[in-house]
Amino acid sequence: MEHSKLQSPNHLMTIELSSELYTALLKQVKTTGKTETELVVEGLRQILSQPDGKNTEKDRLAILEANLEKKLKQYVDSLIKDRQSNVAANPEISDRKSLERVLPIPTIRPLQVGDRVLILEPDSPYYMAKLLVIRTSLIRATVDTDTGEKTFLKRDLRFVESSSEK
Repeated sequence: MEHSKLQSPNHLMTIELSSELYTALLKQVKTTGKTETELVVEGLRQILSQPDGKNTEKDRLAILEANLEKKLKQYVDSLIKDRQSNVAANPEISDRKSLERVLPIPTIRPLQVGDRVLILEPDSPYYMAKLLVIRTSLIRATVDTDTGEKTFLKRDLRFVESSSEK
């Protein structure tokens, strides 16, 4: 461990840095022309000026979820494209019946805005009241509740057919 003494007009502080971190700090000193103390104080100011860590964690998780959704959508799209290219490459499955065997027509449609759903209660096998879907994504759906909008995993939702669809 490298030892570095940081001095400011008011206080003295000694910190221990790993050799890799200290080497990177020295490189920044050469690049920027600032002192070690100035760079460390600048870094601390950036850390301390960030909003509450809980918000940052929520933002980080939201970004992670969005990236996962994007990758999942790309994966599903690539599977569909591969399947379609296999159908196009095999002339023996050109008639409708063999096409249906290779690419069955789905009996389940994706959840859409305006659908009514039942929501699985946490730690219970029962569902809550019927609620209206107001937004959907690949993994989650947002519903309108008495207390405002709430987002749930789609796996915790159960589609309810409206009387107009029957």
